[in-house]
Amino acid sequence: MTEPFSTIGGIATKDEAYRKLQHHLEEAQNQCLVIGHLFNTEDDNVSKLMAKGWHGVAEMIEMMRRQVREIMMRRVQ
Repeated sequence: MTEPFSTIGGIATKDEAYRKLQHHLEEAQNQCLVIGHLFNTEDDNVSKLMAKGWHGVAEMIEMMRRQVREIMMRRVQ
């Protein structure tokens, strides 16, 4: 499922694309944390390990969000 680009006068905007990217990365991070939490509610060792893995993925997505924000801030200045 793809969404059409937001446009101004028929031209896609960097600002709107950046906002959508940040939103989707935040949603992905939140869902990784939810999945990790759900694995953490189980008592077996494999589930505990999976929970740590999903929390690690959430941390990597946060690092990606920060990097994207830094790149965009440099381009705007």
